[in-house]
Amino acid sequence: MHGRRYFVKALDAGDKRAALPLAAYKKLYEIEAEIRDLDPDAKLVERQQRSTPVWHELAAWCRVHKKYEQPSSPLGVALRYFTNHHVALGRFLEYGYVPMDNGIVERLHVRAALTRKNFLFAGADSGGERAAIAFTILGSCRLAGVDPVEYLTNVLPKLTGRIRLMDLPSLLPTRWAAARAAAAHAT
Repeated sequence: MHGRRYFVKALDAGDKRAALPLAAYKKLYEIEAEIRDLDPDAKLVERQQRSTPVWHELAAWCRVHKKYEQPSSPLGVALRYFTNHHVALGRFLEYGYVPMDNGIVERLHVRAALTRKNFLFAGADSGGERAAIAFTILGSCRLAGVDPVEYLTNVLPKLTGRIRLMDLPSLLPTRWAAARAAAAHAT
């Protein structure tokens, strides 16, 4: 989403060359729409077969054109951002469970961004860290469609005991909800 945004700005500024990377992004989003309902392993296979060639072509185009573009131009900014961050931007090609677009997460953090000044009065850095953890948990519950009170009532007592690091992912809201649904279905 971030990489694409800069190319949109370049196109809006009148640079028609930005249409090519935007067409590559459009193709990637079309592939994502087709594989949305697949499990992570199948999604990874599809991404490696279909999305990786598009991504590599986009990266090659950006590397070539970056050499000849003014860094301060809108297209130059887009090219610099993409080439500097292409490894992180392409992380979705390595893991089937990583979304290509992080727009959901960004929209979720709007609430925290709007209240940022209030966090100045958290009392201490540790208070701000605790607030960030609380917002992350509540946001994750919201994304998973989980009642945060029910979730915290069930999970917090488990965290007070000895828990192995490898067991923590099962306590994430999405997996917690899936386990509860499976248990309810079994009974």
